[in-house]
Amino acid sequence: MISARLLQIAMMIERKKVVFDVGSDHALLPSFLVENGICDKVYAGEIAEGPLNNVIETVHKRGLEGKVIPVFSDGLAKAEDDVDIVVIAGMGYHTIKHILDSCEVERYQYFLVQSNTDVDLLRRYISEQMYTIEDEKVVYDDFYYQVIRFSADLHEPYSEMEIKYGPILLQRRDEVFLAYLEDQLEKLKIINKRAKKAEYEEKIKEIEKIIV
Repeated sequence: MISARLLQIAMMIERKKVVFDVGSDHALLPSFLVENGICDKVYAGEIAEGPLNNVIETVHKRGLEGKVIPVFSDGLAKAEDDVDIVVIAGMGYHTIKHILDSCEVERYQYFLVQSNTDVDLLRRYISEQMYTIEDEKVVYDDFYYQVIRFSADLHEPYSEMEIKYGPILLQRRDEVFLAYLEDQLEKLKIINKRAKKAEYEEKIKEIEKIIV
């Protein structure tokens, strides 16, 4: 079974599309997509020989040859023309930005990105490129993770609040998103008790307004 984080990503992928998973980590997501009939073909990309061998081992053990395709690639440099959807998950913001800067984003139907750091900077990047955020989900998997689906379709820049908290998340206000905000609020209050600063007070008030 895959983690809740990867399961959430899998649930945001349209059926029967060809996916390229950048930094595939033992090909767990590609294997799940194929074995559950979501995709017929998934590329599992890795930039280093060791991780690529892990992908190859997983493919062999599960008998997924021809369905999960190991690719030795720096980001999307070796992506085939049949790729519809790109997944970039479990990395830091700067790595994700480097991958996006190094590819033709408009070539793909959409991206699913999950950054372990600086999610607001990732949204700001998407906003500055005038891309469209089509969907967002918060998932709890020991930590709270945010998964963003975006396409190269043109969109006017997002507001500061949308960049900080997510345009779709703010609109939908689902249970997991609100729980994430409650968690952030409690952490901020603890920090603010130790070192009172205007920036902490401001953010506390900001989150309280969203939760109410």
